Amino acid sequence: NPHFLFNTLNSLSSLILSQKTDVAERMLMNLSTFFRATLSADPTADVPLEEEIKLQRLYLDIEQIRFPDRLAVEIEVPDSLQSARVPVLILQPIVENAVKYGVAKSRKSVSVRITAHEEAGRLHIKVKDDGEAQAGEADEGGTGVGLRNVCDRLTARYGNRAGCMHGPDPDGGYTVHIYMPVVKHG
Repeated sequence: NPHFLFNTLNSLSSLILSQKTDVAERMLMNLSTFFRATLSADPTADVPLEEEIKLQRLYLDIEQIRFPDRLAVEIEVPDSLQSARVPVLILQPIVENAVKYGVAKSRKSVSVRITAHEEAGRLHIKVKDDGEAQAGEADEGGTGVGLRNVCDRLTARYGNRAGCMHGPDPDGGYTVHIYMPVVKHG
């Protein structure tokens, strides 16, 4: 996402100008690690959920520097699911949407929460933000392509054994659920 890169570079510039070099250095290292990992990733590969979560943490750490008072992150993945295999970068568009439409458009603090659990032999991953009036990318001037791509990738890979559900929550924010078979090896 070029907007993410430009926004991050602008934030880095501001941090350097305000002589917050330690924070700028941390942001730059996270950005470098994030791009190295995402650009070298084989888009057809599966990775352990633990690795996918590490990429999302890198991304969210960068965004927390941009939104220090507005972004809270919660991640809950049980140890038993750390090795579950998932398509690489399957969470990235969902997490980006939570920041873009939930955090960036809010004036209050917003939590982005990533959770995972196993149910009936399926890995269920939920990404929820509690932003104010966030209704999802298609409803907020976006095209819906990111979320549609995630759903299409899951369907292409697993057929009807995987899928997506998403929508605004009655109590505010937006939630995306993805599910797929639990595979814990190779």
